[in-house]
Formats: sequence, C-alpha cells, structure tokens
Amino acid sequence: DLGAITTVPKKLGRGAGLKINDVFWTTFLGNAAFFSAANKNLLTGADTALSIDGLTKAEQAFLEQVDPDGKPLGVMPAIILAPPSLSAIGTQLFKSVELRETTANAKYPVANPHQGKFRVEISRYLSNPQYPGNSSKAWFLLADPNDLPVVEVVFLNGQESPTVESAQADFNTLGVVMRGFHDFGVGLQEPRAGLKVKGEA
Repeated sequence: DLGAITTVPKKLGRGAGLKINDVFWTTFLGNAAFFSAANKNLLTGADTALSIDGLTKAEQAFLEQVDPDGKPLGVMPAIILAPPSLSAIGTQLFKSVELRETTANAKYPVANPHQGKFRVEISRYLSNPQYPGNSSKAWFLLADPNDLPVVEVVFLNGQESPTVESAQADFNTLGVVMRGFHDFGVGLQEPRAGLKVKGEA
C-alpha cells in the first residue's frame, strides 16, 4: 500500500503541531508565579466569573497596570481567552448588543458595554485535566500579541514547519525509513500583557 508511505509525512507533521500545542499550553498554564497577585495580573473571587460585571472588573485591572516607572502601560486588552465551557457567554459578550436579566430584583441591563470590544478565542487545553493549572471557570484578558505578547514561540532559524527526512533502509532490509524533527521553544514573556481571571473564589 503505497498510500501508507505517503501518509507518514502528514502524521509526522501533525505530531509536530500537537507537540507545539502541548509544550505551549503546559508553559502557559504552569503559571503560578507568572499570573499572581504580586504581578498584579490575577483576579479572584465569585464576582470574577465571565459576565458584564466580571469583564468590567478585568478591563479596569488591565488598564490600571503601569510600567516600571509607574506610568500607564499604554497597551489595550484585545482578546478574551476562555475554555469551551465559557464559549457561549464569551460570544454573547462580543456579539450581543443587549443582555437582559429577568430575575426579580436583579439588574436589568439593556445595553452591552463590551459589545465588539474583545475578540473571543476558545482553547480546549485550558480545561483539559491533563494540564496542571487547568480550569473550566478561569479565563484570560490579553493584549494583542503583535503589540505586547504574554507568551512567545520561537523556532530555530525561523523554520516554523517540521523537517521530515527519508532514506533507504539498510541493505538487508527492504523498505524506507523516515524521521521528523522540529526545533522550537516556548516561554512566558510579559506579565503585564495578560490578566488571569479565576472566575471563582
């Protein structure tokens, strides 16, 4: 089956992509010292759940960050990063012009102040139990990575795609051998470029 040989490079490429994701999210979620009260980029409490009020609180905390000289950072938040469990509310906050609550004695907002303000990105890695630091309630407010990245991925010699090599097997073996490798690194960069919101007490 010659098709089996032609699919090997695809499998190696997919494996490289999955490995980047694995290392990236392990680094991002292993952030106890990075997203912390000391860095002023961590919010906790029942009032931090993703909602109009929670997002307002997070936006304020982000905008009040300062540079090492104590002056305004000058970077705007642009992305809400959330797990799949918060996909619906994230989409509502981004797209809905109005959000209404009909519970008795509750607030009755008829306008969404955050409509169209922050792009919503969903990652299944954020709540996956295989990754330390996972949560189905925590979400992040991030700056545009082109402006100020909170995490960066670098590639050796700028080569973003994996290298796949093939060669004839040893003389006493009929067949072709293949291998693939990808040289990259992931590192957390600027604590003030992102805000982690626990979404619970």
